[in-house]
Amino acid sequence: MSYKTRNGCLVLCPENEATGIAWEGKVYGLLGREELPGVPAIMLEQVDGGGELYKASETGGIMFVTLAEGGQIDPATAAEHTELFAPWACPVSYAVGQIRQHGGRLYKCLQAHTSQEGWTPDAAPSLWVAISDPAEEWPAWSQPIGAQDAYPLGAKVSHKEKRWISTADNNVWEPGVYGWEEAQEDGI
Repeated sequence: MSYKTRNGCLVLCPENEATGIAWEGKVYGLLGREELPGVPAIMLEQVDGGGELYKASETGGIMFVTLAEGGQIDPATAAEHTELFAPWACPVSYAVGQIRQHGGRLYKCLQAHTSQEGWTPDAAPSLWVAISDPAEEWPAWSQPIGAQDAYPLGAKVSHKEKRWISTADNNVWEPGVYGWEEAQEDGI
């Protein structure tokens, strides 16, 4: 954490005095604290996990999760760092966009809800969507529920024994119908 001194320098300080955070050589302001002109502002989060308070011990991990949940880190990169994300727990109130790990995979919350037994991310597709596995270049296509889990431009999927690349942003169409181009063996 950092505190801006009169001469404009940032110094290490206790968390409650911090106005910003530096991660991988870039400075970010903290929402709700004194504004740092010319730098993007982010929100740090503590997560209540069913009676136990989980607090990330490393600033980099907090930043990474915050940026991933804000859509500033792509799903494939997020999936390469599954260990940074809190595990799914029950009963916990989840907000849209939160990412949790379950069964070795990452899932993004699609609807605000309080988790219940049996509503695990892998068993509740109306509440959670799996984030891509970086080891899987052509994951199986699944029907998006809406804009929150639509495929981005350039997304790669497999469907009906073919490989497809999205030609549209926010693509909710089934491959072969609209918004997809069949990939050739050597690319498009």
